[in-house]
Amino acid sequence: MTNNNSQHNNQRNQQEKQQQLAQQLFCTNAAYTSLTKTSRIAKKVDSSPVERYPVVFNDIVQWVKGNNQPDFIERTPLLIKKINADLSLRRVYLQLVKQLKFAESGLQAAASSGTLLPERVTEQFSLKFKRDQHFPNQVYAILTIHHPKESHLNHAIALHITTPTEAQCLYFPILMDGRSQLLMEEDEHHFSLLIDGNSHLYLI
Repeated sequence: MTNNNSQHNNQRNQQEKQQQLAQQLFCTNAAYTSLTKTSRIAKKVDSSPVERYPVVFNDIVQWVKGNNQPDFIERTPLLIKKINADLSLRRVYLQLVKQLKFAESGLQAAASSGTLLPERVTEQFSLKFKRDQHFPNQVYAILTIHHPKESHLNHAIALHITTPTEAQCLYFPILMDGRSQLLMEEDEHHFSLLIDGNSHLYLI
């Protein structure tokens, strides 16, 4: 028991150090960026107050952790847009996702049949798809977590999706009997990312 506690404390200390380093790198980069921006860009008057809202380190942390407070959710689309447009922000985001993840799924083999949707199966979780019998263009994304954390039972579950060019996130409802599901349209961008064999999934 003592060894387990010691290992847990060591892992927690290491995660805290990694997060502090990520924050330092973020702050350094933010300061450099603010110094090198041209006055012409800084004096733009056509951008809305929302678009002028700066991305701070805690914004990225809250997004990665799955903050679903209404005021934060309202700002999330702009936050995602800025992260996808700024390589340095995306680098900080990816570092945090990898640090805080519960489980992940990388490159998957393509489905063997054109009528079947690809599945994501790992030791920690699985993500499978089932078409609605009455509306074939609608698909249920079914998430199963084999040994869930307490947060998976009490809060919406953040599933981050990354590709070499963008980052996105889906929120699955609280688990019921180890499962959660979302009903999605087949032409949704998030759905195409989920079934893309080259996308990487991080379950928080």
